[in-house]
Amino acid sequence: MNFRRVVLLIIAVVFTIMCATAAAADDRKSLVIAVQKVTKHLDPMGFNANVNDRVSNNFIETLIGYNYKTGELEPCLATEWRMVNDVTVELKIRKGVKCHNGEDFNAYDVAYMFGPDRLMGKNAPGHAVGSVFWPTLKEVKAIDSHTVQFITTKPDPVILNRLSGFVGQVPCADAFKKAKSWEQWGLSVVGTGPYKVVESKPLEVQRFEAFDGYWGKKAPLKSLTFKVVPETSARVAGLLAGDYDMITEVNPDQFKSIEKDRNCEIAGGPVRINRILTYDEHNKLLADPRMRRALSLAIDRQLICDALFAGRTAVPKGMQDPSFGDMFIKDFKPDSYNPELAKKLLKEVGYKGQEITYRYQTGYYAMEVETAQTLQQMWKAVGINVKLVLKENWSQIYDASDGTRGIFNWTATAYYADPLGQLYRIFGPEGPKQNSLKTYVSPEMNKACEGIFSVDKATRQKAVRAMMEVYERTDPPGTYLHYLPLFYGKRKNVIWKDSGTAFMDFRAGGIEVK
Repeated sequence: MNFRRVVLLIIAVVFTIMCATAAAADDRKSLVIAVQKVTKHLDPMGFNANVNDRVSNNFIETLIGYNYKTGELEPCLATEWRMVNDVTVELKIRKGVKCHNGEDFNAYDVAYMFGPDRLMGKNAPGHAVGSVFWPTLKEVKAIDSHTVQFITTKPDPVILNRLSGFVGQVPCADAFKKAKSWEQWGLSVVGTGPYKVVESKPLEVQRFEAFDGYWGKKAPLKSLTFKVVPETSARVAGLLAGDYDMITEVNPDQFKSIEKDRNCEIAGGPVRINRILTYDEHNKLLADPRMRRALSLAIDRQLICDALFAGRTAVPKGMQDPSFGDMFIKDFKPDSYNPELAKKLLKEVGYKGQEITYRYQTGYYAMEVETAQTLQQMWKAVGINVKLVLKENWSQIYDASDGTRGIFNWTATAYYADPLGQLYRIFGPEGPKQNSLKTYVSPEMNKACEGIFSVDKATRQKAVRAMMEVYERTDPPGTYLHYLPLFYGKRKNVIWKDSGTAFMDFRAGGIEVK
């Protein structure tokens, strides 16, 4: 055997031993989570729903990080940032970041993914979602390979919040360019996070594996599998049997069956999401704002919290969240349960008991069916005739072709700690209520929104108060019910705490499996 062959043989043996040793050393656990649904499109600009938020930051990262424990902004894909002027923020992109396909991530990825081919162009596939969250964005340009600037049409008081939220998540451009279609891309999004997508079947399963080329602290789990199990009872049974490590959307009436098992427990609670109802003002029965306000006044929200959720959630103080800080209007007085005023308004509008439809799904939200039935009885008590209509999916919920769309379930997520991320985003002039859904066009709301982009705190607070007044009384597009509680069942060997949002954090420091 010549010297060269001996050397090659030694190298091969050493490589084999190293691989075997590495495999043996990887004792990380794999987690199986039973969920009610998974997202149909993993790109944050492809679909906006709680099921996206659940997995997002585990595999796609933001330019600016958000610490869910402290509420502080911190470096992520960008190591630093500064305001160049009142409409330009400049960010330095972290060096040495790898995409899941092995390619380098840099400022050119950022500029492209926020550009006309994915987001900013009116014909871009992500424009419908992105334009709602980026109403001020004018241009994103790479200054060099690791410097990028975001330029807005006017001063944006929450530009850093946007960059730290799900709309600031940046997939990898080269992989996007190679995708055969927008739909195919949505099933195989390539990011930079600690986990990578390995399987996505929207009606069945989504699976992620640890990405060991990650620039930061390595993923604590070997893999994550989100298995679709639509029936809550089946998810609970699977948890108790040990088939699942965690389950989502647990209802309070199932807490006892989980907690009596010595190996299982309940986690979670209210998050920064308002569970809401949406009214279609183009429905002739709901055209008069007094009719819509009567629907809201007939609802005993505290009773829903106490009776259906065992007091483990609360009623918001208007369409806002305490996380808004200076923009949280503490002394705002929202409408409360007032059946007599509801009856008075019904009489004023001449309502004669005509049927109004209320569309809902089974188990997309906690206690969804029970809430719908309770609301129907509350409305009946003041003389409003509401018919419950069960739908299978969001397309059926939104469908307006038969002219019967009246009331339907929804949520208002505070994607970042400011009314621009919740009240304005949904009900303002660029929001889905006035645009994609076309259920609500309100000159009153649009006028109230004036001043919300001011950099003056008092001006902004005045605008927020005016917007909430329209939402509550002047021209209500819907109403809130309570803070959405997200309850989870889990095995006790899974050490995990919810983030206070819909995001399930499985990154380093977020979970441990004993």
